[in-house]
Amino acid sequence: MRATFQVAFLLACCVWAIIAQTQSSNQGNSSHSNPGEITGNDQTGKTEPIRFSNKAKDNCSMVVSSKGDLTKLRVSCKNKGKSYSCTYQGKPKLCRSYSNNPRHYFTQIMWEMRKLQNSCQGRCTYKPLMCRSATDEAQMVFYSSWPKIQNQPGKAPTKECSNPVKNPAKTTTQSPSETPKSWAERHCWAIVQDLCSYIIALIQ
Repeated sequence: MRATFQVAFLLACCVWAIIAQTQSSNQGNSSHSNPGEITGNDQTGKTEPIRFSNKAKDNCSMVVSSKGDLTKLRVSCKNKGKSYSCTYQGKPKLCRSYSNNPRHYFTQIMWEMRKLQNSCQGRCTYKPLMCRSATDEAQMVFYSSWPKIQNQPGKAPTKECSNPVKNPAKTTTQSPSETPKSWAERHCWAIVQDLCSYIIALIQ
């Protein structure tokens, strides 16, 4: 009983910290423009780009545009004369959490892409944790890429997304090799990572 109370209390603290961080972010956004901010033009549906560097030090940008219910994400990267791009599309507006904070939806995708050597050779679908309980239509699905992926001699064929792939059954269970700390680093804001790690350790 005591352990249950502790978990509930810690979860409440975690939610409070997230709300406080969101409010602080909103206040900051109202006073100045942030390079990673998702702010759209009501007429075109386009947004300010999110800029990041991936594992190969490519300079990348994510541009989001929308038309009706359909949202498109274009990722463009360049480094030392080479460039590549890819497009994802989906209906993230079907996710309630997206409507409350669209910037964080694409920021979570950016966190995954920045871990890659080539940010367009990642997943066939991206469904951020904040929308894990939403319908699969709310995920971003690979649509196209340029240039076409070329397999290098002596290397295993590179996975190519030719058809949309549905996410596996929704779950928040950790993989056997994943620790509470690594899970928290992947899925929680930096300000509450220690708290998330502690809560996951209690639940296990």
